[in-house]
Amino acid sequence: MIAWTVLAVVVVLYAIWLVGGREWIGEKVARLLPHETLSKGDKAHIYLNGRYNRTATLSKVVADAVYIYDNKVKLPLDYRARFYGMGVDLNDGSRLVFIANRRHYRLIRVAELIRKVFNLAEDETNLNPDYSEDEELLTEKAEEGAGDDEM
Repeated sequence: MIAWTVLAVVVVLYAIWLVGGREWIGEKVARLLPHETLSKGDKAHIYLNGRYNRTATLSKVVADAVYIYDNKVKLPLDYRARFYGMGVDLNDGSRLVFIANRRHYRLIRVAELIRKVFNLAEDETNLNPDYSEDEELLTEKAEEGAGDDEM
């Protein structure tokens, strides 16, 4: 009787896993991890290939990169999670990790395992791109275009 109950539970869990429950379960498990966001102007601890590299203020965040030192240094950004961001430099294959709290670095391995097993999507709230400069540029171009039409 117990064997049939265990088998039924396993079959139900497998069915849930197949119909999209994988992501749902992963989101619930990921909520156990800390949630600290980074954005423009925040100090980020940067790890290069698993070793602490430096603490720097983020001067700009775009869709695929993070800029530090007043937009002088561009660092790749490939994935945004609840409390960290990760990127791989295409030139030499270096792995960069951006994190708000140094104590949470130990949790990144667990978070990456959860992300890969449960196929989690990126967290849009962390390292959110700053489009204010692009909007200003578009506004200026639109105003220039409107001035040309009047002539």
